[in-house]
Amino acid sequence: MCFAENLKEMLEIKDIEVKELANATGISKNTIDNYLSGQKSIPNAENAVKIAKFLGTTVEYLVTGLDQENLPHQQISRIIKNLHRLKKTDLEAVNTIIESLAKK
Repeated sequence: MCFAENLKEMLEIKDIEVKELANATGISKNTIDNYLSGQKSIPNAENAVKIAKFLGTTVEYLVTGLDQENLPHQQISRIIKNLHRLKKTDLEAVNTIIESLAKK
């Protein structure tokens, strides 16, 4: 996966809007939009660090999609992708299971 895909994934997992990321990091929304569209393939080191810190991940994960410290993010991403494929009744069943597990 590329930086744009990894950044999109992290924004989705964390439920963060581009505008929120821009405000928190001081990076313009337009610049972040360019990262997300692939027009700018990768930010400079300073911006990459700001983005990673705000998202609670590492620059390595954003750049490569691989990082032992962030395996839960990768697992959550796969779960989210699979959830999008489920019917509404199946989603309700999955939510019941998750809520039950979270109480343990």
